[in-house]
Amino acid sequence: MSKKHINIFMEGDLNRIDFNFYSQIGAFKHDIQAVYKNGDSVHVDIEAEGSDDSLTKYIEYLEHGPLRKYINKFRTEVSEVVEISGFTSLKVHEDNFTFIQKIKNKYFKS
Repeated sequence: MSKKHINIFMEGDLNRIDFNFYSQIGAFKHDIQAVYKNGDSVHVDIEAEGSDDSLTKYIEYLEHGPLRKYINKFRTEVSEVVEISGFTSLKVHEDNFTFIQKIKNKYFKS
């Protein structure tokens, strides 16, 4: 089995859901090693490694699964294998919200 590396880029209304948990469950289910990168409420980037078949199933799970309605943009690109181990979550994007906007987002979700 040869290992493959895919970068996954998503944008959408991702602050309404726990997309980190959802993507982690999918990674374990499909035997994917991944680094989940986010920090704001719009962007999520995932570096994922696994077999070609596992990656295809993982991408399908993310793009067309139950949380698809929160994703506005989804794209992937192949990259060099870097030997990811396990599932890691990193905060990499900056939130540009004011304190009031953060409070509204936390307590007054529509």
